[in-house]
Amino acid sequence: MTGQTEHRYAISNITNADPCVVTTTLANDFATGDYVRIMDLDGQMPVHRGSDQINENRYLIEVVDTQNFKLKDPLTSEYIDSTDYTAYVSGGNVNLIEQEFYYNQ
Repeated sequence: MTGQTEHRYAISNITNADPCVVTTTLANDFATGDYVRIMDLDGQMPVHRGSDQINENRYLIEVVDTQNFKLKDPLTSEYIDSTDYTAYVSGGNVNLIEQEFYYNQ
């Protein structure tokens, strides 16, 4: 099978903290310095998922462990303070913004 390597993971938690920490349902292969986009959280979804303020935005990340990473502003590298954001409920995805494309063959 060929195609682009998959770098999309389901989200299981997003903290209301400084810094904001995102947890994926499975171990991910993200690395510190990667850019990601948080998706599928907005209030337009059939079931409210919370954390609307970070939906559809691009972030620089700092990996904590295989399932957790901190969000940073992609321009200033400052941590995202989500203490006053809408509380996370459920769902959502995080996608790696690829700087280079790797294909499986």
